[in-house]
This record gives sequence, structure tokens and C-alpha cells, in this order.
Amino acid sequence: MSKGNPGVSKLLNSMKKLIREVNDKEICNRLEILMGVEREDIPPHLIRALFDDPLGFDADQIPEPFSQYAKHFLYMLKRDQRIQHRERIEKEKRKSARSKTATTSKKASRSRKTSSRPA
Repeated sequence: MSKGNPGVSKLLNSMKKLIREVNDKEICNRLEILMGVEREDIPPHLIRALFDDPLGFDADQIPEPFSQYAKHFLYMLKRDQRIQHRERIEKEKRKSARSKTATTSKKASRSRKTSSRPA
């Protein structure tokens, strides 16, 4: 990695942490190649703004040729949040289903005990 592109390096490293699909990896590879040949960098104030409030950041502020990578980074963040949200909901559903099953089996056990008593 080039020392002349600290903003792009930070973006690339953050993107690599969010890779979930082959397409993500390919885009990161392209950014890495571009970083090796491009002398320009993303201005520090824009990198700070991107990482301070990524969901409120307008990727069109990032200069070409890096804006498409910033847009993909924002897409990756949003996708990751959606996935985490779905996983939390599924976990809560499973937990709720387990507790309902446990409650139902306790009630059934109690009713068997009371109905098997001699009169």
C-alpha cells in the first residue's frame, strides 16, 4: 500500500472488513490497484466526514475516481446494518419460540400430573 494515499487506504481497509460477496472483494481489488497508480488522495476532511457520519454522508463529495468506491462502501455499511437487524430479529423470534415451547411443555407436564391422581 502506498503511503501517499492515507485516505484511500483507510477507505480500503474499512471496505475489506465488510466484504460479504465476491463483488465486494473485486471492488476492493480494483481500489487497491487504483491506489497504486493514482497520485491523488481523498482529502482528510472528507475522510473524517465519511467516517464520522457515514449514513448521512453524500458520496458525491468524494473526488473522482474514488467516489464510486465511497458509494460502494456506504452500500456495504447499509447492507451490513440490514443483515445485523435481520439476525437480531431472527434471534429474538427463536428465543421467544423456545420460551413458548418451554412454557407449553411445563403446562402439559403439570396437567398430566394433576390428571393422573386417583380420585
